[in-house]
Parts: sequence; structure tokens; C-alpha cells
Amino acid sequence: MRKKLTTTIVLAVGIFGIALPVLAALYLAHRQSMDAEIRLANTMAGEILRRADAAGDQAIAAYTELSTPEDGDPCSDARLKRMRDVDLNLSYVEVVGYVDKDRLVCSSLGRHGEGIPLGPVEFVSSRGASVRTSVDLGLGTGEDGRFLILQKGSLAAALHPEMLIDTFQDRKDIAVGIFGRTGRMRLSSRGEFETKWMSRLGGATSANFFDGRHLVTLLRSSHYDTVAYVAVPADYLRSRLYGFFSVLVPIALVLGALLSFGIVRLARQRASLPAELKAALRRGEFEMYYQPIVELATRRIVGFEALMRWPRRDGPRLRPDLFIPAAEDCGLITQFTDYMLKRIAVDAPRLIERRPHCYVSVNLGSSDLHSEAILDQLRKLLATRGIRPQCIVVEATEHSFLDPLLARPIVAEIRALGIRVAIDDFGTGFSSLSHLTTLQTDFLKIDKVFVETVGTDSATSQVAPHIIRIAETLGLKVIGEGVENEAQAAFLRAHGVEFAQGWLFYQAMPIDEILKLAERPLDLAGATPAPA
Repeated sequence: MRKKLTTTIVLAVGIFGIALPVLAALYLAHRQSMDAEIRLANTMAGEILRRADAAGDQAIAAYTELSTPEDGDPCSDARLKRMRDVDLNLSYVEVVGYVDKDRLVCSSLGRHGEGIPLGPVEFVSSRGASVRTSVDLGLGTGEDGRFLILQKGSLAAALHPEMLIDTFQDRKDIAVGIFGRTGRMRLSSRGEFETKWMSRLGGATSANFFDGRHLVTLLRSSHYDTVAYVAVPADYLRSRLYGFFSVLVPIALVLGALLSFGIVRLARQRASLPAELKAALRRGEFEMYYQPIVELATRRIVGFEALMRWPRRDGPRLRPDLFIPAAEDCGLITQFTDYMLKRIAVDAPRLIERRPHCYVSVNLGSSDLHSEAILDQLRKLLATRGIRPQCIVVEATEHSFLDPLLARPIVAEIRALGIRVAIDDFGTGFSSLSHLTTLQTDFLKIDKVFVETVGTDSATSQVAPHIIRIAETLGLKVIGEGVENEAQAAFLRAHGVEFAQGWLFYQAMPIDEILKLAERPLDLAGATPAPA
């Protein structure tokens, strides 16, 4: 049943490993295709608005030039000549002329007899211009001979509506146009247009939205009461989306396969890790390394922390922070502790013989402090010839003390044996200060994550000084872990920390190398440390 469940989980993880990159590729392709079409629509809308603004500027220029008549006759020869001269200099304005009673009486094209009827004004812009959107001047030019008429007072300017949108001719299936916000009427357009689009802009200067059939861009003029619009058909999005799919999805499949392989391999390793741990214990694969602990004031070695290493026969070396929690999860921590203490029982007498004033620090798991079995194991260790109680320090992480009702009596019994107790990695767990005060301990070890930030601007730089103050209040000695440079060592010493360990002084070493170090007459950190 357990194997079937494991297989199911591994299979699900493998499928997830392939699906995740593919889903990410689909999302990325959709996002990129949408962004690409939005950029296109924004570019087109910007060009249309530029043309519309230029046409408005030219109409104002024409009004300004013709606003003061040279004589009383608005259609005099001199006046007509002036109209022609003005018209010749304007690229968007086709005709300028004089209007009387909704009729174009004369223009830059000449006199028009009784006048060309313009029809009623459709709306008045915010700038006071009377607008007629589709007027047939009977000139046979423009789209069906119809013009956009902008009138101010008695002067009018006629524009070809299509000149405002005569751009991007290779994309005629994209709807474009421009409308007046005041009259909510189209001034010029090509392709489909939905009246409801006008209300989507609101008070904003621009808007992009998808209405189910079109990706629509609206862009408001900063000079006139006009808005340019561009509506890209959904087919454009689909076409561009397929283009991105064809590139991204194959890449995602390859990455997904690699990720799936890695995840499945890791999952299988995790699933088989308990069996590997049991086999490794039986074969005695785990090795003991020892890292010296020094007195900061003199740099002399005062202790050795025992650390377990696993040089696997058929796999990569695993860090203790990976296999020790796994051992706890699968209920093997008692066997691990027993294995470690038996190895220490062999190594410690040789160390203590060379350094009688030093101690060996032993790491216990969380469950060790919740069981009386550890007491029997420690008594066996103390029964070893050459090992005195003062030569052993027990270390347990702050997490081990989460349940003080279970841990407190075990800690008290350990100290009754004459063994000192240290709280390891202090500051990374979840125990409260009230729990700490109820436990009889001797040392606090500051975790390396806090030591490495001392004297910096990091948010955690004040944690180490705070821990030191707590230790002083409780009468505990402090050991700084992971010291890598002189600045950290100086900071700790200046704040009252007596002891430290780390690569600045010595790396962890196997027993043969640590014994050679212990035989040296001096153990100053300035001396050449043994290799790791």
C-alpha cells in the first residue's frame, strides 16, 4: 500500500513537473501576444491622433489668417486670393471658405453662387467649433466627395476624413478612427465600430480592453476634444499567439521533461531515504568530524563539536541538515544518536588525553530530549574510560525545547550527570523566553545567520546583541557560530562573547587530523589550521 502511494505521488509529481513549464509557456505566450498587439494598437492610435491634432492646428491657423477681412466683401477677389494662399500651405485642410446661413458662399476654390448647402451643425466642440461630419461639397474629391467641416464664426475649413486615418494600409482589417468626445460622433473611421467603446475611456487619457471580438485601444488628445481608437480583430491575437506557442511550448516541454526528471529523481531519493539511512547505519558509513571551539580572548581551543558526515557510496554527499531531519521523521534518530555516541566513545578519550581541559560537544535530536533513553546512552558514554562528565557538553536546537514539560526533566537529569547543556542555533526556533528561564542550561550558541550580519546594516544585525543580553541576564555563556572574519570576532568579543567557532579559526576535521592538531603545543587560530 505504501509503495503504491509512493508511486502515485511520484507519478503526480512527474506530471506536474511537465505541466508547470507548459502552463507557464501558455501564459507567457498569451501575455506576449497581448502585449505585442497592444503595442501595435497604441502605435496606430498615436499616429491617428497626431494627424488629427495637426489637422486641428491647421484649421486654427486658417481661422487666424482669415479672421480679419480686408474690405467689407468676404468674397472679394483679394479675399479669395488670400484664401487660396492660406489653403496652399495647409496639408490636411482641402478647402477654406466663408459661410453664411449654413451655406458655403465662397472658398479657396472660388465663388459658389447661392452657396453650397452644408446642412445643420451636428455638434459644437469644447473649443467652440461647429462640426459637420459628412458634407458633400459637390467637388468630386474625398471619400464620395464628402468632407469634415470645422466652422468657427463665419469661417470654415474642410478636411478629407480619410486623411486622418490613411495610415498602416497593410492592415486594413484593423478598424481605426477618431471621434469627438462632446458630440460622441465619429469624425472619421474605417472598419467596424461599436458605440459602446466611447464610454470605456471615462476620465482616463487612454484605455486598452478586449471586448470578446476586438482588442481596443482608446487614446485621448491633450489638445482637442477628440479620441483616436484602434480595434484589432481577435484573429490577430490568435495568429500571434500561435506564433509564440510554436516557439515557447517546445522549449517548455524540454524544460518540463528535465524538471520532471529532477523532481521524480528527488522524490524517489526522498522516498528511499529511510531505507538508505538504515543501510548506511548498518554499514557504518557515517563519519565523525570535529570542529574546534576557541576562547576569543586567547584563541586557544577549549572544545570540539562532534559533527556527523555521510559520504554516500552511490550518491552525492548529503548535508547533516538534510539527513538528520529525515532520520527524525522516520524514527531513526535514536539509532543515529546511539551510533554517534559510540563513535565519540572511541574518539573522545584520545582527544581528552591530549587536551585534558577540553570538552567534546554532542548534538542531540529533538526527540532525544523527549525520551529517557538518552539518559542510559549518556551513562554508557560516561562509563568509558577517560571520559569525565565535565568533558561532555550536550547540544540541542532551540526547537527541541518547544515542549518544556517533556524537555525540562530530561535536561535536569542530564545536568545531574555532571554534563553541561547548550542551546544550539538560538534565535532560529520558536521557544519563548519564559520557556528558556525554566530550563537549566549552561550555554547559548548564536546561529551563524545572525553572526554573519553583525556590524552591518542588515535587518538581523541587532539579533546577536539581543541574544547576548538575554544570555547575560540568565547567567549563560555564549558561543558564536560561523565566525568567518576578524570583524565578526572583534564584534562578538567586544560584546562579551567568550567563545566562538568557524572557518576563521578552524574547519571541521576528521579524527586523525583533529588529533594532530591537538598534539600541537599551541592552538592559536593564527597558526595554520588543518584542512577540512
